[in-house]
Amino acid sequence: MKNTDRRTFLRGIGVSLALPMFETFAATKKAPASAQRFVCVAPNYGMYPGGFFPQETGADYVMPALLKSLEEHRRELSVFTNLDHPDVGGGHGCSNTLLNGREIKDVRDPQEMLSLDQLLAEELGRDTRFSSLQLGSGGFSWSRAGIQRPADGDPSRVFAKLFLDEPAKTKARTRQFLDEDASILDVVLEDAKRLEKRLSKSDQGKLSEYLNSIREVELKLQRQEDWLDVAKPKMKDSVITGGNDDELEVDLAYPYNTAVFYDLMVLALQTDSTRVITYGHPGGNRLFPFEGITLGYHSLTHHGKRPDLVKQLAIIETFYAQQFAGFLAKLKSAKDAEGRPLLDTTAVLFGSGMGNASSHSSRNLPIIAAGGGMKHGQHHRFERKGRDGRPLSDLFVTILQQFGLERERFSSSQGNLNDRLS
Repeated sequence: MKNTDRRTFLRGIGVSLALPMFETFAATKKAPASAQRFVCVAPNYGMYPGGFFPQETGADYVMPALLKSLEEHRRELSVFTNLDHPDVGGGHGCSNTLLNGREIKDVRDPQEMLSLDQLLAEELGRDTRFSSLQLGSGGFSWSRAGIQRPADGDPSRVFAKLFLDEPAKTKARTRQFLDEDASILDVVLEDAKRLEKRLSKSDQGKLSEYLNSIREVELKLQRQEDWLDVAKPKMKDSVITGGNDDELEVDLAYPYNTAVFYDLMVLALQTDSTRVITYGHPGGNRLFPFEGITLGYHSLTHHGKRPDLVKQLAIIETFYAQQFAGFLAKLKSAKDAEGRPLLDTTAVLFGSGMGNASSHSSRNLPIIAAGGGMKHGQHHRFERKGRDGRPLSDLFVTILQQFGLERERFSSSQGNLNDRLS
């Protein structure tokens, strides 16, 4: 018998009560998974290959120029060379394929677009207020219906979403809207069922895709209703205001809000508001307000190996690495409910679906994995077979298994990286 969640029996009728622990289920209860939370951080234009990938392999590699700030965490992270999404072409669109290894134009079934974070959210997000959070700049988180999930780039709005309770009148209006939306969905689903009998097989497939989207909305509405009257964790707003320190100014504009978002992510995990988070650094041609930067970000990524442009790009990407290093430090110092460092049970992925932005290449993706109970401390380089390297999805299979999910395949995977990380 498969391991059964004892809440399942009553969840179907809208009741959230826990049954006693029966011997039948106790006998099949699995040991706790090594990983319990997942975070993915993605710079839209990747990282400059010449400054990201170490020359040496194994544990004694020299930390490359862009990653110097991660030196203190080298025992808790792994760096990879020659990981690809073999089914993905080049161009800016490859940035959106990081967590699924698929392009929408190439799939027959929208469910193939389901991204790693949303698969984990389906498993880990059942008992949290938010099944997942998409922060910063979005595009690489995809639902089972093949829809890109939008991201929130406003730290103040994210803080309110996580920690500020709505007034009673607002809750009453929200409940009314939820009831109205649910009623509309009931009518839509009933009409769809009647229509299905009159459609061809091809059209029935299209209707099925449509119904998947409707079901996602239905689940979202149900979650909002379930949590509407549950008080949110109490948290001071010092993370976005600077607190009582008059000399401390918190800049909520990008890129300076990066540190604020990392703080919010730690708080969201620590309060168990969610267990799955994606955070994206935006693309575009914004002029970064850093000393030494004279051109827009996109222009710098198309450097053509010109030393002056690579030097400017390195300022931006060094900042990204420094902020990520600070995030890992915060996960180390923050404790979960059992008193363990959050990093021990949080699988963290840093990377991009774009390899070399200068040539719009989707090959040799810049990937770092950290925490999550995996064996770290090394640089792993894989051999290329012709044009292709090792599928990045092999790493995803290992990550899924760290969460106790018995998955042997994901996207374009050909195996797993358990021999390197477990």
